Amino acid sequence: MKTKRTVIAACIATLFISGTVFAKDKWEYHENGWNNVNSYGKVVIAQDSVNQWGPWEDFVEPAAGAPSPVAMPGMSGGDQYRNNPIVVRLPEGCAAGDWCGYAIFRNSSSSGGEDTKVSSYSYYIPADPWSAGLFALTPTPDDPGITAGTGRGEGTVFWRLSPLGSTNPTFSDSGSNIPADFGGGYGWYRDDGLHHFHARTGNETDSGWESSLASGFSHNWLSAEATSEVGYGWFALAVKGADKEVAIGTFERQITTYTSGNEEYRYWDEETARTNGYYVAGIATPQTYLADQQARDIRAYYAGGSFDGTSQGKVLIQVQFAPATWQGQWTGVMNFKAEGNISGANISSTNVSALYSGSSSSYEGSVQGTFYGQQAGSIGGISNVTKTYTPPVEARIAQMPSTQTQTAVFLVNKVYSTGASVKPD
Repeated sequence: MKTKRTVIAACIATLFISGTVFAKDKWEYHENGWNNVNSYGKVVIAQDSVNQWGPWEDFVEPAAGAPSPVAMPGMSGGDQYRNNPIVVRLPEGCAAGDWCGYAIFRNSSSSGGEDTKVSSYSYYIPADPWSAGLFALTPTPDDPGITAGTGRGEGTVFWRLSPLGSTNPTFSDSGSNIPADFGGGYGWYRDDGLHHFHARTGNETDSGWESSLASGFSHNWLSAEATSEVGYGWFALAVKGADKEVAIGTFERQITTYTSGNEEYRYWDEETARTNGYYVAGIATPQTYLADQQARDIRAYYAGGSFDGTSQGKVLIQVQFAPATWQGQWTGVMNFKAEGNISGANISSTNVSALYSGSSSSYEGSVQGTFYGQQAGSIGGISNVTKTYTPPVEARIAQMPSTQTQTAVFLVNKVYSTGASVKPD
């Protein structure tokens, strides 16, 4: 298994490191350190510290959920990995046992009915733009032997959603525990563990119908679960290489209300409200591991992708643990770069700018994310960036200024690490 993971890591490195993020004027290749490529996420769940952690405490040892999913950039003084009193709200109930993270979501609605004049009618209200949110997932297997990386069987999941912006979700949770199947798959397609699941429920109500669902994509390299949902691209490829303590998937809740006709020509009416989206959530990396990386002055390189509900892009991130800083590049729809700080198990930035020099676009926005897995095998997060294009003076007759905003989840996986004393697994 270690050989397989090492080969996969090397292949990913070959694919991703060709990006502009590793240009020699800004980044170092460290080819002589590639022999130290590590395999990650091998710590068994029995070594977790679930009984000692709660995300509402200030960066005590995490085990089964993230601490605050973001810390504000520009923190001052001292060890960036120590307690930090500045936190933001998490989804309500994001506690020990939850997988915490980020989501993009949108609300939509429709109505319809039937009467004697027009037979039937329907109206669709266009969905809201994608919005950013914090996400909490509670996987509860019937068999306690089903953990982040092993086992398959039945159980339930429950999800919660909190907005990061001004748009509130119509539905902020799944409503009830959703029956789920964890793990599974046939032969070479099998992928066991809590990260991989399918959950769906539907109930008739006094006035209509209510349904909820959630999924966690398979990480199996042969699986088409992610690609069938989001298409082929960097984000779907990143799902296949993610740490076992990260779940990536979809969620939805929908309520349909029927009203019987009480007028001469009306038979019935139907109103449907829906909230759906995509999430990245997992078990935050323990502080002991991050502190060790800091003490040994480790640099780690991550590669993966982003997804905004429609399109995928490439994401490359470099982490410097000793100074607790990071830089990254997002290519695709927006083409921007960001740099920021590390606080606890989280990364954050409000310093975003054009990826390419000479760009006629200005940028503003934020990026935040969390290290996931016992050995920081993945980083998952969300970006919310606005690009304003101002055409050059000579082109202003033919071109108009324009503004574009993208809200996207991202997932990157560790490709390799370098440092004075990188420890092989």
